[in-house]
Amino acid sequence: MQPTLEKPINTPTRAEVHQPSLWSITLSHATVDLQTGALPIMLPALLTSLSINYSLATGIIFANQIIIAIAQPLFGILGDKRSFKLLVPLGCALTAAGMALVLWMPSYPLVILAVLISGLGSAAFHPEALSRVRAISGDKPTTGTSVFFAGGNIGFGLAPLLTAFLSGLGKPFLLVLALPTVLGLGLLASQWKTIVSGTSSAKKAGSSGGKILWGFVAFLGLLITLRGTVLGGLTTFIPLYFHENGQLSKTAAATLVTIASLAGIAGTLLGASIANRIGRKAMMLISALIVMLAMLGFLHTSGLVQMILIGLVGLCSSAAWPTIVIMIQESMPGYVGLASGLSLGTVYAATGIGVALLGILADHVGLASTLELVTFLPIGIVALTALLPNSRKV
Repeated sequence: MQPTLEKPINTPTRAEVHQPSLWSITLSHATVDLQTGALPIMLPALLTSLSINYSLATGIIFANQIIIAIAQPLFGILGDKRSFKLLVPLGCALTAAGMALVLWMPSYPLVILAVLISGLGSAAFHPEALSRVRAISGDKPTTGTSVFFAGGNIGFGLAPLLTAFLSGLGKPFLLVLALPTVLGLGLLASQWKTIVSGTSSAKKAGSSGGKILWGFVAFLGLLITLRGTVLGGLTTFIPLYFHENGQLSKTAAATLVTIASLAGIAGTLLGASIANRIGRKAMMLISALIVMLAMLGFLHTSGLVQMILIGLVGLCSSAAWPTIVIMIQESMPGYVGLASGLSLGTVYAATGIGVALLGILADHVGLASTLELVTFLPIGIVALTALLPNSRKV
């Protein structure tokens, strides 16, 4: 009778999501993305203190995003070969340390150095953290991944308003942004033994390789690129645009970015369950169509309608994100870390390069025309999504 008793005892441990560990990693993710999300709100202050133009200002975003994009796949490859468990807390701490230095740097090159340090921390954190989330999520990887990304959206969502509020109190108060990181590190420490053991068993169970569908991975990467350029362009240029034309106060402009990010939390959590009901392609196509229509009306409205539209953009843009990541992981069996690093690295690369190019364009044609261009990019997202296969499996 003993063998029949062991199987049901062990199976639920592997199949069920370990909630305390998942929430500790998720909240740590929120603190990491809180730091990264604070950077666009710092740009107006850096424009003044460093006397730089829009191209150089967006170059700060580019430096932060591109180092994340390049380093994340490399950290993912390392994670697939050997477990570097300390990258999760180390990356969390390094992200906050680098961002805390940004406004204190006396020159443009030193600001770039600070955001590079912060970017390396983020790049170290994300692939390893996402691999561990998949490991402790049992047979519900999409659920765990959705919760993990919701934490990131919480960080990005709170960053604009919190940064604008603290900067209004004075530069020293921006150091308060590091306090959530301290809390996140404490939560990681409290669950560390379970997080590490969960990852180890999952890697043993899922170590078998398979054919990597590079063509489909590249196609999904292109889809991520367009999505990242749209969201990155919005979050970067909304504060600059409304600061320049005086239509909204700094806090009001930050509120729009916050609405988009907080709505993304709901989208991240709802997208996976909707995809399970109506299919992945249907969910992604419907959400892309809503983003396209909402973006086309965003700049031509104001007040409550404008807030609703930017909320729809955040909600529907984020709905497809966990599903795309799972699809990339399915297309790269046995390489969860690399798949995570590529998917996350691609969105940061898209944001960094896209925002840098948009910054150059803004210097030549103005912020209004540049934002108008961003509102038309979702048309490409709809076109690419329509080409996805209908089947659940690749």
